[in-house]
Amino acid sequence: LLKRASHVRGELKTKMRPLTASFHGFRSSNSMEVIRSNRDLAERLKIGSIFVFKDPSSKSGIYKTELLQQGINGMWFLNRSDEGVIYHKYFDPIPIKTIALVLTAVSHFSNSYFRLDDADNSIL
Repeated sequence: LLKRASHVRGELKTKMRPLTASFHGFRSSNSMEVIRSNRDLAERLKIGSIFVFKDPSSKSGIYKTELLQQGINGMWFLNRSDEGVIYHKYFDPIPIKTIALVLTAVSHFSNSYFRLDDADNSIL
């Protein structure tokens, strides 16, 4: 069981990194301007955890962000041999722990842009 949990976390990190960057508009560059832009964006996303909302400006649609759905689909429903398809009864409804895991990955990658030293902006 522990091996599987570790595998799921690793696979989710691999899948969520490019999704999060693309969805929120983070860019990979060593340019100071891009680094500052990424940091500003990460800071805005942290305020009130707006990354969990479908409409961050009005803070409506909590946990209905398209990024959450893309992450869940890509991780557990991409093809007919994926866990969400095979064990569909465990994903109807999507467990709160699953939602929390995906949003934790989004938060981690957003925060990683915020914490980067100016010399290291190569997380993508």
